[in-house]
Amino acid sequence: MSAFSERFRIRKPVDLLSEKERKAIHEGALEVLETTGVRIHSPAARKDLKAAGAIVEEGGPDVRFPPDLVMELVGRAPRELTLAGRTKEFDLPMTGDHFYTTMDGCGVHVWEAETNGRRASVLEDIRRTAVIGDWLPYLSIYEPMVVAHDVPEKVHVAMGMKVAMENTKKHILSESTTNAAEARAQVDMAASVMGSVEELRKRHYISAMLCTISPLSLDGNASDAALVWAENHVPVHITGMAQAGVSGPASLAGDLVVNHGETLAVVCMLEAHEPGAPAIYGSVLSGMDPKTGAYMGSSPESDLLAVGSIEMAKYLGLPDSVGGFGSTAKIPGVQASLEHAMAAMVCANYGGEVVNGLGEPAGSTLLSYEQILLDHEITAMVIKIYQGFRVDEDELAVDLIEKVGIGGSYLAQRHTLDRMRGIFVPMLWDTSPYDSWVAKGKKDPMTVAREKTEWILGNHQPEPLSKATVQALDGIVHKLGKT
Repeated sequence: MSAFSERFRIRKPVDLLSEKERKAIHEGALEVLETTGVRIHSPAARKDLKAAGAIVEEGGPDVRFPPDLVMELVGRAPRELTLAGRTKEFDLPMTGDHFYTTMDGCGVHVWEAETNGRRASVLEDIRRTAVIGDWLPYLSIYEPMVVAHDVPEKVHVAMGMKVAMENTKKHILSESTTNAAEARAQVDMAASVMGSVEELRKRHYISAMLCTISPLSLDGNASDAALVWAENHVPVHITGMAQAGVSGPASLAGDLVVNHGETLAVVCMLEAHEPGAPAIYGSVLSGMDPKTGAYMGSSPESDLLAVGSIEMAKYLGLPDSVGGFGSTAKIPGVQASLEHAMAAMVCANYGGEVVNGLGEPAGSTLLSYEQILLDHEITAMVIKIYQGFRVDEDELAVDLIEKVGIGGSYLAQRHTLDRMRGIFVPMLWDTSPYDSWVAKGKKDPMTVAREKTEWILGNHQPEPLSKATVQALDGIVHKLGKT
């Protein structure tokens, strides 16, 4: 196991729901799948499911699932997998005892502190955030963070992935794929980096999201893209987005029934098409503002729904991925950081292994370079807390306490020096006394975050791809644009 993945290992999580409560949600979802079913707008997926034994509406998109079939198909999915980096140094084993974080991936605006306003996102923002993500020590996975408005729509997803592959060695998560052609292009690109499709099937260099359309519906083009992912063993983060009270019941348990049913249906779809395809139990569930019905990410209800999703992944024994960040704060700063800190701690406490969303408040639509750094600081602190501490003879230090005695000092002891190397040192917060902070310019964390961002971009040079690989990627993007 690499030293990189080891830095994300945390102590065993705790449980929120009892086994009886998890079983009740599971059985509720099975009943919904059997009696109501899921509307699947992909003829290819419906064909696979019918052959597997699902009940497909004659001439229609609705599919119902016998409970035994659901469990048979879900049983084919791997219980452990590794999200690979470009090199093995950055491999991330998903074994249930890590806290990995990703950037977010659907921004359409970028926050500019100088103007206190927003601008449209462009391809250069993907390059810059990939360089930053490559450098950040506690950022596990990179996602192309924005829609590149300066790139033709037909190729903007592929171009974003190409720029990401050129500028980070870490695992890459694709969020915005909309059709099978885009998925095939990304598979071809990843295979070019890995050396072959066969190597890509063994080393999961990229993974991808499939978002359901709650309640109980799957988009046809997105489902066809997921089948391409499955064929090539690209792990699929199944990302239900049922909003309690809007696209799911207002009760949290009921919203989890909808999410669990949708997730089971997608796993069945993937496994009916390609037995053994890696599936990740994911969600970005949310509450709503009772006054307006608006989305409320990172609210207490959203955090509890995230935990509920994690609990149901545990029930099935599947790897989990959850939208723990994604504050509805309109701008970066205090609200976004507070909500992200609460969400991150909740997810770490209960076992969220891939936690999505650094750097994009406003419901994951606004890229903020400052918020990336703030969220990274939060992540590092959460990992430090949930790694816990040892209790053994060396750490109890009874002999040392007796040696120093009453009224002594531990400052000059070797024991102290050795342990100072493991003390958390913040990247952004100034820990010096007030007068020293004033003498250094009274910089607030947002200012320090901006300066650190520029330092990273000016000093970090990601390891480049070979010229031949870059040419291959360019050719794949060009071909996609001509189709």
